[in-house]
Amino acid sequence: MRKNLLNIYYILIERLISPRLHTYFSPNVVSLVALGVSFAACMLYINGCFFAGGVVLLFSGFLDTIDGTIARLTKRSTRFGALLDSVLDRYSDFFILAGFLIYYRYQWMFFVIILAILGSFMVSYVKARAETLGKTRVLGLMQRPERILLIVTGSLLTLPASWYDSSYQEIPIIVVLCLLSLLTNTTALHRFWAAKHDLL
Repeated sequence: MRKNLLNIYYILIERLISPRLHTYFSPNVVSLVALGVSFAACMLYINGCFFAGGVVLLFSGFLDTIDGTIARLTKRSTRFGALLDSVLDRYSDFFILAGFLIYYRYQWMFFVIILAILGSFMVSYVKARAETLGKTRVLGLMQRPERILLIVTGSLLTLPASWYDSSYQEIPIIVVLCLLSLLTNTTALHRFWAAKHDLL
């Protein structure tokens, strides 16, 4: 189901992207711009601007999908480009959660976000390390697109929550970060257990 939805999304992106973008924009440059936009989202989160941060993060996620699309359409896919994209994704993941970490640095949520950072990186690490040791299955819900979508959803919901009562504004993002902490670590452990069976 997830794979089918992603395929539909990428097909739509390919049809929407102007042919001029294929010519004038390098996939690696788009990846770097996406990182810069993620840093902008980080700064917004640090200052408690959750809705604006969610909008900016959504744009960053969009840029992160079109770099690969441009690379495929222009036949400029390279191994270095794939490595660069993966490295920048890890930096982007850190920037996003670091924004929340700094905002909640004096509250109990600080420790929840630490776990979310750990889980997010372990989801990617377990997969990458297992693949170097042999063919393994990619399992779990909390891959990067799902993590970004979850954070964006929580961020955008802070606005309608504030309409109801200003004291409820942060509840959606708190719930999302708690879910992220739980689900990323669960996914990492699930992948580890599956890899154990695949590699033995």
